[in-house]
Amino acid sequence: MEDTLISLYDLEIRAAQAEVVTWQGREALRLENGLALAPESGVKDASLEVLIGTDGSAYPGVAFRVADVLNFELAYAVPHVSGEWDALQYDPVFHGSNTWQLYHGPGYQREAQVPTGRWFRLKVDYCGIRAAVSVDGQSSLVVERLAHPIAAGQFGVWTFRPAYFCDLRVSACERLEIPSVEVPSIAAGVVETWFVEGYGVVACEPNGVVNLNRYLPTSIEKARLVRRFETSEEGEITFEFGFSDVLLLELDGEVVYRGENTFRGFADRAARGYVELGMESVRQVLATGSHYLAAELEVSEGFGWGLVLVARGEGLHWLPVELG
Repeated sequence: MEDTLISLYDLEIRAAQAEVVTWQGREALRLENGLALAPESGVKDASLEVLIGTDGSAYPGVAFRVADVLNFELAYAVPHVSGEWDALQYDPVFHGSNTWQLYHGPGYQREAQVPTGRWFRLKVDYCGIRAAVSVDGQSSLVVERLAHPIAAGQFGVWTFRPAYFCDLRVSACERLEIPSVEVPSIAAGVVETWFVEGYGVVACEPNGVVNLNRYLPTSIEKARLVRRFETSEEGEITFEFGFSDVLLLELDGEVVYRGENTFRGFADRAARGYVELGMESVRQVLATGSHYLAAELEVSEGFGWGLVLVARGEGLHWLPVELG
């Protein structure tokens, strides 16, 4: 594949607003809240580059391996948090929902200097299960395991809030000449599979989080995840967990936790609403025998909903998930 410049006038618009304007001396596509896709651009691996500009807070980036407007890989820069840990973000979209509250930390986010009020160049290389994202030649965010299956799909640009795009180029990417980085791993003791009532068995992501957006359409706003386990001796069991957005946790039919974790702003990391272990914990003294754990989750915002949970205690044994 030769280096190809994509015309702004050929893009397929799937956004709230779009118009060709002049910004900072260049003819550009001003896009707001949505996608602009290159037509007939079904490619599996590629190198994409685009000039991007913003006047204020925005989340402009590149969509690739687009199966449809509700399911695609997505990487973007965040000018209004320039220099912070999440100025570059990998944020796969499932069933129309962004999922950055589930995919965060090393391998999904990286610090970068992202300017406002002038052009910057975003580059995304993707090949196989890996991708690399960079701004103006700075160190890359390396994604070792993309969330969607490897498949050919359209590519284009995407933004939440207004942003300007020009000079969108595509070329071949046969392999990434970038050293591997640490792959997010599952913590010891994480419950890796759950039974979702009305759906079936679901599995956690490589970082240990169950991504309900992967399995359930946005029309479903509540899900009940269940597992059974046995204890061979009486003693204390500790449940450590993180979630988004609203959680009710039941143990043997008794509510042991109620809480909410949502985006609350940019004050600090805790305000982002990330799903991660260490957020909450519950301790219960349980008798010997069989027990029933249920996590009822509710979605209240479009940034990803899910759960990660660890159970620790002497004599604890999980029963097969099919017995949920």
